[in-house]
Amino acid sequence: MKKIIYLLSLFLGLGLCIYFYFINFDNMSETMLVNSVLYWYVPVIFGLYGLTALRISKTIDVSSDSTIKHLFSWEDSLMNVLLIALFILGGLVGILLFFIPLAIFKPKSRNFDIYVSILGSVVWLVILFAFFVILWPSL
Repeated sequence: MKKIIYLLSLFLGLGLCIYFYFINFDNMSETMLVNSVLYWYVPVIFGLYGLTALRISKTIDVSSDSTIKHLFSWEDSLMNVLLIALFILGGLVGILLFFIPLAIFKPKSRNFDIYVSILGSVVWLVILFAFFVILWPSL
């Protein structure tokens, strides 16, 4: 059930992104396009963190308690693809920022995926807010 919620959130966010920036692009001002980021950004981040946390909680060894060690063990091919994509898209900073919420909670704890999804969404909202408040006005 949780996987369906995370997938719906991810696809909703991606669908809204495609709608805003590819289909309805000409009908929106630059300010409206910038303001629409939150509508697709939050569902994408929530769904991505939820799916990642679910995958980690299912594939991690019972004896292992380190999420980061599990991710960099190269045992899970899907997580390997995620690591490579994160490195290409965000570099080392992107990988480090993505793994902060995953490293805080224990992967075998109850509701690990929910905690990670919520914390990940909050972390990236703060980063987005800082971008729009600090960097955007100077561009």
